[in-house]
Amino acid sequence: MEKIIYYNSMIEPKGGLFSAPVIIMIIIFAAIVILMFVLTFGLISAIRSTTLTLTDKELIIKSSLYGRKIKLENIRSNEIRAVNLDESPEYAISYRSNGMSLPNFKMGWMRLKNREKALVFISDKSSVAVIPTKDFLVLFSMDNIDEFINKMKALYRR
Repeated sequence: MEKIIYYNSMIEPKGGLFSAPVIIMIIIFAAIVILMFVLTFGLISAIRSTTLTLTDKELIIKSSLYGRKIKLENIRSNEIRAVNLDESPEYAISYRSNGMSLPNFKMGWMRLKNREKALVFISDKSSVAVIPTKDFLVLFSMDNIDEFINKMKALYRR
């Protein structure tokens, strides 16, 4: 009996490198890369543009994703305090319900270890203002927490 050997080789698709499947794959890859750049720069913008403003009527959290206005009467100003999250395990984040969590930045709605709901803007765990409201906590990293607490209490006494 005679041996028959078949050689099978790939045939270049008609249309060469610029065929429809190749062009579609290039477009999809480019769209994914562009989307990743947009999301990355959007996240950086969200981190940099987050501010906390205190007026005589409300506390305004300006953020690209989780901004909010909270009336002063809804804030329990006598319970505002500064905490270091490494030393206060009751305020440690248990899980993220709607937000983003990076190694040195957390933003959005989270549940804490003590099961409370919190709106979180944390970039420095050692300097966080805990602002209790009627419905949830606000955790906000800031440099001058004592000054903020004094202004909140002064506004509340009016």
